[in-house]
Amino acid sequence: MAKMSMQEEIKFLREEVERLKKEDAQNVSQDIEEDATLDALVEGVYNLEGELEDKVHQLVERMKDDYENISPVTAVAIFAAGALFGRIFLSK
Repeated sequence: MAKMSMQEEIKFLREEVERLKKEDAQNVSQDIEEDATLDALVEGVYNLEGELEDKVHQLVERMKDDYENISPVTAVAIFAAGALFGRIFLSK
């Protein structure tokens, strides 16, 4: 490499600093976009978790209501059907 004069070296270093500043600004904007995307994903997961929890609570409440309102004859019939199917599947 040819020997540079002081002026040329200063000019070269300034250009390099400007290029690095532009690169850094571009990287920061990409990081911000990635952070925003990750934040949106995390928020979506929290919303999904909350909705899922609500659905499970609704299901449990419905099962509880069904259990409390079931007639004894229906309960015995369901138990008998379960026992019958259990014996059929275990016998094979």
